[in-house]
Amino acid sequence: MEESRMRSSLRRGLKAIIALAVLTLIEYAVPIIFERGANPYLAVLALLKAGLIAYYFMHIAQLWRQEE
Repeated sequence: MEESRMRSSLRRGLKAIIALAVLTLIEYAVPIIFERGANPYLAVLALLKAGLIAYYFMHIAQLWRQEE
């Protein structure tokens, strides 16, 4: 049971890292594609990345869970 839980956590962490890498690549490409006016898009991407970090690595969701 513990091994299954650990694999699930590792898989979830890997998905989060991949998502952050993809968002970073998009964040790199946005100023190239939109030479002017890229700031709103970059702000949205930064908020998405901050949300992912807070949810997956800082475990913010546990603050609102009932203890079992």
